Amino acid sequence: MEHARYLPASRVKAGGLRLGRLTVHQRSGQELGKLLGFVVEMSSRQIWGLVVEAGESTFVIPMGPVQFDPQSRSLRLVQSDVAVSEFATDSIPVVADDDLWIPFFHTPAA
Repeated sequence: MEHARYLPASRVKAGGLRLGRLTVHQRSGQELGKLLGFVVEMSSRQIWGLVVEAGESTFVIPMGPVQFDPQSRSLRLVQSDVAVSEFATDSIPVVADDDLWIPFFHTPAA
């Protein structure tokens, strides 16, 4: 993904709750690890994947439907079979503040 950026979950809030370190579970309830962040495809402004840490491993899960439970600070994947791949948080640039603001105020060339 040419235009991918890493967005640390600690920089994201949902309902006043910071999303950093949420527990991520498979549909079956098995814990996968802790949410570190998101891979964002900047050209479409969509979340491409969830970055999860489990022990010494960090991996990315392609984005799909999830259930968010603020009481237990957890995400549950809705799909049953998820393909994970290793991921290094320094393998792509981090989302910069300009990456977030430019789409709102940028006027395309005529």
